[in-house]
Amino acid sequence: MTGATGTVEQQVAKLLQEALGHLNRNNPSAAEAALQRVLLIDTEEAGALQLLGLVRRAEGRLAEAEQLYRRSLARDPAQPNVHCNLGNLLYHLGRFDDAIAACQEAIRQKPNYVDAYLRLGHALQSKGDYTAAEQAYRQCLRYQPNFLMAKQSLGGVLTDQGRAQEAERVLSQALAQGSPDPRQVAALQHNLGLALKQQRRFDEALALFDAAQAAAPDMPLVDCNRGNLFQDLGRLEEAVACYRRAIARNPLDLDAHVNLNKLLYRLKRHGEFLVSLDEAAERFPETGELPLSKGSLLFLVDRLDEAAEAYRRAAEKLAAHVTPHDGLGLIHARQGRFDEAIAAHETALRLEPENAHVWTNLADTLIRAGDPQRARDCAERAMAIEPTHQNALGIWGVALRQLGDPREQEINDYENMVRVYELPPPDGYRDMASFNRDLNAYLDRLHADRYEPLEQTVRGGTQTLDNLFGRGHAPVEKLRARIDEAVKSYIAAMKDDARHPLFRRKTGGMEYSASWSVRLGDRGFHTNHVHNLGWISSCYYVALPDAVDDIEGKQGWIKFGEPFFDAGFSEPIRRLVQPRVGTLVLFPSYMWHGTVPFRSDQTRTTIAFDVIPR
Repeated sequence: MTGATGTVEQQVAKLLQEALGHLNRNNPSAAEAALQRVLLIDTEEAGALQLLGLVRRAEGRLAEAEQLYRRSLARDPAQPNVHCNLGNLLYHLGRFDDAIAACQEAIRQKPNYVDAYLRLGHALQSKGDYTAAEQAYRQCLRYQPNFLMAKQSLGGVLTDQGRAQEAERVLSQALAQGSPDPRQVAALQHNLGLALKQQRRFDEALALFDAAQAAAPDMPLVDCNRGNLFQDLGRLEEAVACYRRAIARNPLDLDAHVNLNKLLYRLKRHGEFLVSLDEAAERFPETGELPLSKGSLLFLVDRLDEAAEAYRRAAEKLAAHVTPHDGLGLIHARQGRFDEAIAAHETALRLEPENAHVWTNLADTLIRAGDPQRARDCAERAMAIEPTHQNALGIWGVALRQLGDPREQEINDYENMVRVYELPPPDGYRDMASFNRDLNAYLDRLHADRYEPLEQTVRGGTQTLDNLFGRGHAPVEKLRARIDEAVKSYIAAMKDDARHPLFRRKTGGMEYSASWSVRLGDRGFHTNHVHNLGWISSCYYVALPDAVDDIEGKQGWIKFGEPFFDAGFSEPIRRLVQPRVGTLVLFPSYMWHGTVPFRSDQTRTTIAFDVIPR
């Protein structure tokens, strides 16, 4: 028996070595033939299963590849390379939590596993956990200091965190290190271009994008990011052309499709809106991400029947994807079809039981359906999963208010939590009136659009695209110094209360997570909303129409407490604040707020931002 077993083991080892050689020579069919012979001997041989998984991955048969990896690990869990390969596959499937877990297991088994740290960083970065992603990339470089891919990724995540100067240093050093691979050089040039773009060094960024494209003409991201850069420059027709080139190179480039269609909408070119997605869907009818993107855009413009049809097509092709089911739930709720809406949300939750966003949307639907008690429970489930989910807190407050729960008054203390600050003139100015005239004139160049942004709450106006703070806008930075003082005062006045959703996040530090400017015209307003990625939100008044003096009609005033749907309250608005040039209003990000429409030939210009703890 020993001799026979040894012969079988030798035969399996020989076949595995043969298959590996075929894979290294890029001959997957010959590799598969050898692997199938192994599996005739042992149907669950771990090495053969994981190598066949690589073959299936190369063929694009990703579900089969995943199952093969998992079968290999079931036979032999102590395979860090297979855990890493599985994590990489799950990352490309968009299952970031599962990818993170697989990579972490690979690292647990092999603590110096450089590639696993890299894949872990990619999954964390895609999930938005930039701090943890940065740590993963730095671990790569700790074990392999000259690993260019890790430097490329580290530069990217530093840019994602707004640390463009640090990113520039890392990427410049990597380029100086050199590489014989032109695609690697192009990727570094591209990421360095993004870091310079963030510093508003647009000419240098454009030159790097051009160099990257010359080195690797088929690099998918360059055209799309050139388009984004041209948007920053206000060269919108050139941006349109860049997005179209990106789509011509890769019809499945979803970022290019979404950016193109959002821009076409803002340019009022509604006849071209969504055409690119329709054309791509004709060529690739089995790709579910195309109708999914279309459905999301249609939902934003309230074309609900068309959005529902797009989501249904997406759900057929993306059986395990939460978004089309959740989207159908939101649409049915707006159409008053509450049983169907609840069923659609519940389908999404069966797919992802720990999805705080879906629990929040179900709570929203239940309030509309007249079930505030269950809505409260669902919002609390969302908050248990993600305690700082501002949309969940906002919906929870509505449910508590409907139930007459006194906790609602504690979390939404409109008199004390909505605070108005008269800012002193910035350095170099004698009064706020002259400063705001200069600031308003400066903002003219940033409001280059013709129409409201698709995904924002603005109606009848325009909104700047990029963050205002930290981008070299001199008058904005002068204002920011005064805003810093007001925000710190607001935080200092908070109580010490570990149970309160606003107060418990106080750390003593703060940073700006987003900043922008809005300019409203005649009949303009903001729909009622909360800021899901904030902690403290704001509005600073740069220029105002005379209509805000209308004490009776409250034209152009900011309002608080009214949700974006009819919740059945006899007096939904809980507080109104009259805008005045030079004043700053601060309030919790989960607090419902919007703007009363106004009639005027004059515009209403504001700067707003979100603050998070640091």
